Amino acid sequence: MTELRVIKIAETRLNKDAVQELLEYYSAPDWLEKTKRFERSDAEFLIELAGRICYKSFVSGLNPNVTRIREEPEAYLLNILKSRHGSLLEHCSVTFAFVGVSRVFTHELVRHRTGVAISQESLRYVRPRDIELWLPPDIRSVSEQFLAIVEEIKKGYRKLEGSFPWNEMSFEHKKRVTSSLRRILPYGMATNILWTANHRTIRWVIEMRTDPSAEVEMRKVFGLVAEICMRDYPLLYSDFKKQDLLDGTCQYVPGFSKV
Repeated sequence: MTELRVIKIAETRLNKDAVQELLEYYSAPDWLEKTKRFERSDAEFLIELAGRICYKSFVSGLNPNVTRIREEPEAYLLNILKSRHGSLLEHCSVTFAFVGVSRVFTHELVRHRTGVAISQESLRYVRPRDIELWLPPDIRSVSEQFLAIVEEIKKGYRKLEGSFPWNEMSFEHKKRVTSSLRRILPYGMATNILWTANHRTIRWVIEMRTDPSAEVEMRKVFGLVAEICMRDYPLLYSDFKKQDLLDGTCQYVPGFSKV
């Protein structure tokens, strides 16, 4: 059996020299100096910067319509969430590796298309060395029967695989046969996938996929995603509340839904 893992491998980073140049253009270099005293991630900084550009609200006087400036990033980003100015969150993305997940999981994941990029291990090109599965908690009472069926599938696959002279085949021939053989592999077989999404999308997918009605593997994976985001981007996910569910997973409920 395999274990599910979520690894954050990349995120949006600032070019600080370019930010300085931009704020000099806006005649607001003082704002940059003042805001350095506040701790926040590059993503949270960029989202705030994008919002201030929209309203020209770095300092009083730049926009004669603006009479009050929120100086603290926490208050500024909270107002963005409250007002559902979600397009600002699309400027920043995070890349996660979902390791050991099933094709049940990935077939549901790809339904979220807006604001995402996906790269998945290909069973057309990759002939699996291991055939592992994650055991859902709802069938642990019949785990022995489950594992016995998996072993039979493995044996059948290896027997068919051994019917071909792989060392004598061209790569193109190997690809075609590998593609054909994958049709008998379990739908729940473990795979790896890279998933990049912007923060607007991540918030919505966490909300949807940790709901009690969501598939248990989705809830488990996006519970891990939620924990990473709440840790690394506390201002952007400060409105999320964690609620324990009976099966050991958790639901993450935002104060501001579908920003």
